[in-house]
Amino acid sequence: MCTKFSILAAMMAAAATVAVPLGSAGAATIINGSFEEGVDTGSFVTLTATDSSSITGWKVSSGTIDYIGTYWTAADGSRSLDMNGLAPGAISQVITGLTNGHQYEVTFDLAGNPAGGPTQKLLEVSAAGDVSDYTFDITGHSLGSMGWIAEQFFFTADGSSDTLMFASLTTDPSGNPTYPMAFGPALDNVSISPLPSTWTMLILGFVGLGFIAYRGSKKNPSAIAVA
Repeated sequence: MCTKFSILAAMMAAAATVAVPLGSAGAATIINGSFEEGVDTGSFVTLTATDSSSITGWKVSSGTIDYIGTYWTAADGSRSLDMNGLAPGAISQVITGLTNGHQYEVTFDLAGNPAGGPTQKLLEVSAAGDVSDYTFDITGHSLGSMGWIAEQFFFTADGSSDTLMFASLTTDPSGNPTYPMAFGPALDNVSISPLPSTWTMLILGFVGLGFIAYRGSKKNPSAIAVA
């Protein structure tokens, strides 16, 4: 006899089966996402392309960046990045352990160097052909109160590995004639996680509806009699 409970159990089993691919998708990680491992920074040190040894796991892909130590308060740990060194720069990391066609969420903390203009700091994030731009307003912030905000970036893997890149788009004059483009977006606390597949979400939704119906039938004896 097929009962509501047996149907619910079948739905839960199906959801577990569909969710299995997340195990392999979950293998992807960001190396040194908070930039804590690397050369001695002091207050900060300027790195130029194509430095791939100063910050563990990361490559300076273009331009220059500042590897920040005590210069300002980091979002996580004691280090972070100014994506403009003496000019706009970019960093990248090859992420492995991806599942082709699976969607991923990259989270990171964003702020801006408040020691110089422009007021709006612009950052671009890209991976596997997906690109998103982000803006941070430094108004009211200082080196001791950076105002870090959590941001999200989504991409769909097109293979078992993809290059994740963060690039400054901040090119407007800083107002400092000595360092006309040296105050960019600030980056810290980068991490990655797989998103549930569409089928997993649908099955889990059906499981939830089945559970609600089952609980409702338990509270209503007449509903059980009819069934």
